[in-house]
Formats: sequence, C-alpha cells, structure tokens
Amino acid sequence: MLQDRVKATSRANAPMLYGTLLHELFQEAMKANQWDSVFLFETIEKLMPSHLETILEINSTCEAVKEHLSSKLPELQAWAKIFVRADPQADAIVRERNGRQSTMSINKLLDVEEHVWSPMYGLKGNIDATVQVTMRDDQGERTLTVPFEVKTGKNSSNAAHVAQTALYNLLLSDRYGMSFTTTRIPS
Repeated sequence: MLQDRVKATSRANAPMLYGTLLHELFQEAMKANQWDSVFLFETIEKLMPSHLETILEINSTCEAVKEHLSSKLPELQAWAKIFVRADPQADAIVRERNGRQSTMSINKLLDVEEHVWSPMYGLKGNIDATVQVTMRDDQGERTLTVPFEVKTGKNSSNAAHVAQTALYNLLLSDRYGMSFTTTRIPS
C-alpha cells in the first residue's frame, strides 16, 4: 500500500478510481471465468473496502461507485460472451495491425499481473493478463499466447496503448522464446 501511495503523482479522481475498479473486476472475472451478474455484483462488494479511502477522497460514496460500476456490467458481459469461449465465433472479429481480420477467442487465462522483464532489451512491465487465444482466418487456425491489457479510458486507440502492447509482446517473446502478434480487440 505504501508503494502505491509513493507512486501516486496526482490527486485521486473519479475516472482513475473507476478505471482501477473496472480493471480489478475484469481480472477477477477472468480468473474465475465467471461473468454472471451475481458473481460480478459480489466481486464489486468485495472490492469496495480496499478503495474506501479513495472513494472518500473524491467525495463520493460506496453506493455511488457501485452504481457506476453496475452500469458497466452489461458491456463487460456482452464482450465476454463474444470473446471468452473455447472456439472463435463469427461475431468475435478482431483486426490485426496489418489490417487483416480474424475471429478470435480467449480460451485460457495463463497469468494475471505477470511481471516480465528482459535483460536483453532492458525492459520490464506488468501485463494485466497473459492469455491463450485461438485465432481463425483465411490462413487457418492458430493458438497464441498474448498479453492482454485492460484499457478503461475513452480513447482505446491511443498510440501509447499500442506501443505498450507491442513492448509486452517483445517481453513475452524474449521470456518464452516465442513470436507474438499484436491484435486490437474491440471494447
């Protein structure tokens, strides 16, 4: 907790709090592979105590924060219904950086907040989730291990986000001796 306080460079605000909570909620749902409303509401309840100080700092209430998070559940559940499954379905379309389209499914969670470093490149990072995906396109089907970054802000096509994911691909490739691809998954 002290480390989190020392790292903070600005005052807490509602978007930062909501982003952190959505991030944690998403990770818990991925770990349990549960996307139903009961599980998600219970998880929101469990997350509240560890964020009480920030909730008070932004002059909000637990009820208001829970209401905001609850409003995001249908979108989260719809996304999971499309992408979190054993095999890619026709509606699970992703675009690779080269413009090629594929269908994709996230079929296995390998790690959450994986700390990766590469002495070769002098880089390190914490990947929100490392997942196994199945990609299917006109060239066939392939199973890949990829970094998955949760972005809760309004601008999901930010160049910094793309660069971050590309660097995480590089780190994973050095760590596991595999080549990786960068794909943008719609929010």
